[in-house]
Amino acid sequence: MAWRLALAFALVCAVVLSAAGVFLYRSLAAEIAFRDDVALLGRLEQVSALLHDSDSLEALQERPRLYQNMLGSQESLLLVDRADGSSVIRINPHGLTLPALAPIPAERGPRREDIHGDPLLSWLAGLAQGPNGEPLQVVVGKQTTERDAMLASYRLRVYVAVVMGAFLAFAIGLLLLRRALRPLRNLADSVAGIDQRSLDQRLVLHDIPAEMHAPVQALNGMLARLEDGFGRLSLFSADLAHEIRTPLNNLLGSTGLALSQPRSAAEYQDLLASNVEEYERLNRMVENLLFLARADYGERLVNRQAIDLHELGDELCDYFEALAADRELTLSNQLGGTLHADLQLLQRALGNLLANAVRHATPGTTITLSGQLSVHNHGPAIEPQHLGRLFDRFYRVDPSRAEPGDSGGLGLAIVKSIMLLHGGSVEVVSDGRGTTFNLCWPLRG
Repeated sequence: MAWRLALAFALVCAVVLSAAGVFLYRSLAAEIAFRDDVALLGRLEQVSALLHDSDSLEALQERPRLYQNMLGSQESLLLVDRADGSSVIRINPHGLTLPALAPIPAERGPRREDIHGDPLLSWLAGLAQGPNGEPLQVVVGKQTTERDAMLASYRLRVYVAVVMGAFLAFAIGLLLLRRALRPLRNLADSVAGIDQRSLDQRLVLHDIPAEMHAPVQALNGMLARLEDGFGRLSLFSADLAHEIRTPLNNLLGSTGLALSQPRSAAEYQDLLASNVEEYERLNRMVENLLFLARADYGERLVNRQAIDLHELGDELCDYFEALAADRELTLSNQLGGTLHADLQLLQRALGNLLANAVRHATPGTTITLSGQLSVHNHGPAIEPQHLGRLFDRFYRVDPSRAEPGDSGGLGLAIVKSIMLLHGGSVEVVSDGRGTTFNLCWPLRG
């Protein structure tokens, strides 16, 4: 990036220097041309005055140094002719041939637009009077060779200045950019040194330019989320291993015991029936984990439809009626209204809450589905330190109360994922009057 930026900076400087060089070159060329034209106009007037004030034309012809000094350059040209075409003065060092010239009218003075020229010579023709009033034609000129050589030299210097300026701009820009990007390289080294064992490290801001504070703070926020996610993943892996180890140990133990000595057909049937319960437990755990994984990555689509909550409550109460009766519990459906949600997901969320309520309610009490979506059961209050972790995967308030038919500590985590899929949330309130789970839906739901 530093090389590309330095090259871009050099190109910009080259363009600017080139534009300035072209402007200065054209200004100089125009100024030199203007001064040469003014010199030609003045020279025509001087020669005209010299011819008029001389004693005779013969005297001028005998003193050529007089007007040669006036010209002052080997690049200058002076031609004075009589009306009959005979030459009086002829100074033409390079023997240039001029086209037919129309002299400036005598009634007006010379102007710049009267000057003619070609790539090699600029000239001006005018009328003058000799010492005795004799009409004369005067031609003054100057070759442009010297001017062209000077402009070529200046042009070469402009080229050199542009090239050297671009090179210096590239070198200085690269140096400054490397110094400016040093904090970024240090930041990259700091980030490269963070691995899974050092996710608690954070990037410091005191050596970072103010313009980079926001990205660094965003990186620190990302590191905090990664640390939290990695910690949750590690805890989840440990919990998963623990949850799977229990049914596997049960299967291995019972199977090993059965194979230690010959058994009857009835005993093998009892063993297989017991193993089926453990397999079902493992199967439920795998299905729940698969659902949570798909929900986390948004692979589970939400098919919203209008749902009659009271009718849904009746269906769930009928389904759990036998289990509630075994525990001497009564189910009361007070749900009402209509909700736009995914029917299967809503059934699963409320079913998990009802199963949880039946499992923990005090015998002889009533479990109530009330409000729009609330499940309340009477039972021991959940201690405050557990409320914040109830929806974590594999978390149980009392691990010793795990039962073969439970969800393996994933039921409430599934409820939370279902609510997140709908853009809502789940809340729990527990006190001496019992425990209530509230499904909170967004206003648009």
